[in-house]
Amino acid sequence: MRSILIILIFFSMVSAHGKSSGGRMYRSFSEPKNYEVNFGGCYANFLPGSLIRLEVSLKNHTAILTPVREEIKILDSLGVSVWKTTLNLDLSPNGELKLPLLIPIPKNQGRYILTLGESSEGRTGIIPEIVFYAIQPLKSPRLSKILVTVPDFEVDLGKFIKIWEIKAPTFSWAQVLLCGKLSYQRYMAGDPQVSQLISRALNREMSVIFLDFSPSDTILSIESRTLVPFGITAHFIPLKTGEQRFELKLENPEFAFNLDRMVAITWNGLNGFSVPATQLNFEGAGVKIIADVISGLDPVRYPVVEIIPAVGKGRLIISQLITDGRIDESKMPGRYKADSPVYDPVAVQFLLNLISSAVGDNLLK
Repeated sequence: MRSILIILIFFSMVSAHGKSSGGRMYRSFSEPKNYEVNFGGCYANFLPGSLIRLEVSLKNHTAILTPVREEIKILDSLGVSVWKTTLNLDLSPNGELKLPLLIPIPKNQGRYILTLGESSEGRTGIIPEIVFYAIQPLKSPRLSKILVTVPDFEVDLGKFIKIWEIKAPTFSWAQVLLCGKLSYQRYMAGDPQVSQLISRALNREMSVIFLDFSPSDTILSIESRTLVPFGITAHFIPLKTGEQRFELKLENPEFAFNLDRMVAITWNGLNGFSVPATQLNFEGAGVKIIADVISGLDPVRYPVVEIIPAVGKGRLIISQLITDGRIDESKMPGRYKADSPVYDPVAVQFLLNLISSAVGDNLLK
């Protein structure tokens, strides 16, 4: 009789620990569990002190209600935790839960990793990690001496140089003519206004920067050629895919200002592509061509080049890098949309450095 009583007490204890107040079955923290945690898509580059909007998904692979306690944290480049929070929740049997979180970006510039805490008993799958950068774009001391003008129809570029206080009061004061995607489209269409503006700038020994110098946002289907200043022909060769990463050739220290090696990372939006699926070659003579950026392996591409005439004036800088939609502060990262253009502080810093490197010491006033 006593042994029967002990057995009844044992089963009563198991029943009490296995049910919630609502009568649902729980799995104890000490028992094996089987759930996984994943992070949704996230941009790569942020302003310090801004926010990551991130979706965290949890999937229960068992038929038992499972308690979950997971720490989410941010590690700096030394592996030190600089922020953390803890999720405490119950996953329904075979259930999946998606949680939208707002995660603060550290206020110090640098490289960070968003990941989970110490291994949790019963968590399965690969521990998710997101590498991101915090960067505050800055003007170099050299850039503070440079004056820039843009064509009137380049409204976004006009706002950009005004915000950064590098706008020339008149064309005759400018050292740089900054042309964007609209300028390229008009130039390719044979707009005499754009051609004359570029010729006028070069004759004044100005530097002309052509941004987003590519025939199309999509994959080019056929080869094409176009004549550029100094009697040089630009040859566009279609490739299967673009590039998400590039590296600077650091002969010019202005390129690296406030970037270190951050430009070798993926840019925000457009699925991270910064180099279009087009190889750009040049044909002609009488010029010196300097490659400032390198990308790809087979073939190797040079998406940013300087063209300097052996006899003549001015300097032409052609950049294929996709900056359109990435330098407008009104397009700050919000809900993650992988294929849409979005503001990127690294792209902004690159453009500032490109302008700064475009002017020789002889033109600085």
